Amino acid sequence: MAKLKRNFLVVALLGVAVTLSGCSGAGGDASAPSDSAGNGGESLEPVTLEVVIPGAKGANFNEVLAEVNKRLQAEINTQVKFTVIDFADLSQKTNVMLASGEKVDLIFDAPWLHLETMAAQGYYEELSELLDKYGPNVKKTRPQQMWDANKINGNIYGVPLGSAYTQQRSVFIRKDLREQLNLPPVKTYEDLKAYLYAVRDSNSGITPLLAGADDVTYSWVNWLIRDDTSVNIRPTNFAGASLMLYYKGNDGQVYNFFETKEPKIWSNIQDVRKLFVDKVMSQDVLTNKSGPGEMQLQNKVAATPQMVFGVPKSYNDQLKQVVPNGELEAVRLFDMTAGKNLSNFKMDNFISIVKTSKHKDRAMMFLDWANRQENYDLLEHGIEGVNWKPVGEHQYETLNNDGGIVSFQLILNPTLEREWVGTDAETQEYSQFITQADNFTKDVMTGFTFDPTPVKNEVAQFSTIQAKYYSGLFNGALEPDDYFAKFKGEGEAVLKKIQNELQSQVDAFLAK
Repeated sequence: MAKLKRNFLVVALLGVAVTLSGCSGAGGDASAPSDSAGNGGESLEPVTLEVVIPGAKGANFNEVLAEVNKRLQAEINTQVKFTVIDFADLSQKTNVMLASGEKVDLIFDAPWLHLETMAAQGYYEELSELLDKYGPNVKKTRPQQMWDANKINGNIYGVPLGSAYTQQRSVFIRKDLREQLNLPPVKTYEDLKAYLYAVRDSNSGITPLLAGADDVTYSWVNWLIRDDTSVNIRPTNFAGASLMLYYKGNDGQVYNFFETKEPKIWSNIQDVRKLFVDKVMSQDVLTNKSGPGEMQLQNKVAATPQMVFGVPKSYNDQLKQVVPNGELEAVRLFDMTAGKNLSNFKMDNFISIVKTSKHKDRAMMFLDWANRQENYDLLEHGIEGVNWKPVGEHQYETLNNDGGIVSFQLILNPTLEREWVGTDAETQEYSQFITQADNFTKDVMTGFTFDPTPVKNEVAQFSTIQAKYYSGLFNGALEPDDYFAKFKGEGEAVLKKIQNELQSQVDAFLAK
């Protein structure tokens, strides 16, 4: 399904509708579309929008895109072309596109990618005026808290994409293997490790565990720490999901892992090192290029971290093509105790309008078009009656090659999302829990965004250093004591400068 980031990412955070106004100029077309379909395109010049998104083209890409462009042509005299970039190449390629002035109208970005940096460097249009003039559906499908919490220095540089107050997280395991090994359902991390070691000892030839190395979000230590509500440790996003600078609890302090050697993080680093030495973690974790989810669907891996609470039907369908009796199930370590989780209402994904676009108005018209239910369904699920069908007001049933072409990359919001009709009751319970604001304690950092400009050279320098050590340490491939010492020797002074600047900005934010 297109809504899932590489290994099935769905991310986000919820809020309440907004009325925004702004004074920044926006170039391009002058005519606003009608809020109703079918009569807005006659007076508009023909435009083709260039849209850059991450992921891979699904089975229905060409057919769905043809229907999208047919509708767009009739309604706002517009066509869209998608450039789809693999996640492994996303940072480098989008950097080049923006820096070189390549023709792009809409582009995906995120705090874990380079959203704040690109916004600070002037690559993205401020959207308040465009939203007021051409984006009524974009605005009303996203609640107020979502808009308020996702500004950068008080400005809107991207439409926030998400549908809940925190990320869904689970570990996909093979239910058929678990049952063959006579193991009970997995409810705790210790249960999960028992399953992983049993897979290793089964001589099945299947690698027990594969985490993600090219995106630190999916590193095994990051994965475990985010669900540990005893400490509420979370990344500051100075360098994506890196935990080298982190928040802890709700005290407004920026912690430096070189200084604290945070016990919870360090014990997880030691634990994953043992998994690697014991050949539970993939020995190719740092070099695998296929993606953990892809490897699992090929019957090569028994457990992978995923950004969803439940297994989509399409993935079990794919697995059964390789293993007829194969079945995935989700292990959720998320704490559903009300008040134990913090939320800052931040979204993890955004769609931005590029400053150099000659069609800014039309780009917002397209986003507004895409945020109407019938078009949202087309983009996310495919052609109704062919790929899917609606069930009631908020559910859907898959028919054939379920899936459209985009979701979290372009349109995801809490108002228009549908739930698969076959979703089990427990998954529904988890999903519904994270859509209720009262289940979360408000993070004191809500509304804060770090401006990296004063230390942009240090951030770039540290990112280069971190690339040598982080994934290896946080996935168990490097010996902790020796390589942490090397990492610290190279990065400590640079990270301290970033920490000081970040803490200064946090203090100023909290003082207000």
